[in-house]
Amino acid sequence: MIVLRCTTRLLKRLHQPAKLPEPAPATNPLGEWYADIDHIDREPFVLALSVTTGAGLVLPGRAAWLRQLHEHAAHQLKVLFRHYGIDDTLPGPAAEVAAWSAFPALAKTADRSVLGSLNQFKDAAWHHFAFENRSLPEAAARQWEGFYRHPSFAKPGRRYGHHDWERPLDLVVKRLVPGAVVLRVPTPSIPMPEAAPSSKPH
Repeated sequence: MIVLRCTTRLLKRLHQPAKLPEPAPATNPLGEWYADIDHIDREPFVLALSVTTGAGLVLPGRAAWLRQLHEHAAHQLKVLFRHYGIDDTLPGPAAEVAAWSAFPALAKTADRSVLGSLNQFKDAAWHHFAFENRSLPEAAARQWEGFYRHPSFAKPGRRYGHHDWERPLDLVVKRLVPGAVVLRVPTPSIPMPEAAPSSKPH
């Protein structure tokens, strides 16, 4: 089961109350996700961020697409896994994709550090759409190849700080394919398929 902690703005778009009961713990390999919604040229898009890894998804945000949010998430995960050479038939990746086969359990946000990272991700995605292209998975891939930190990364006996930055792609591989190592990040020139038909902001 996926637990998706949404901003008040996204909960409103999903026709949910601002205060929701706490769901059962997430059972997917990557744990909880946070999500928000934004617009580019009046076209909505949803950003989801994995708390444990900082990996992100950029999904279509129109009302009709929000009802299939989990389907778009599962599809884009497969696109990104293939792009980075992660075999989605292995137990870890397959379990994460399978967990998105059902609509996630929604909850309110509870971690200011993750919200800060989500806002940075949102700004980067908006910049990508405005100045590069409107590809949703390419905007998501920038987050996978960037840097992310969380207070839980701090080593015992050491203050949380600049030492705790990690690359989301490495953290995803570590959690889903233990023992594997990312040797090379694909160059941006490699074409990446879209997340789903007609799912780009226009």
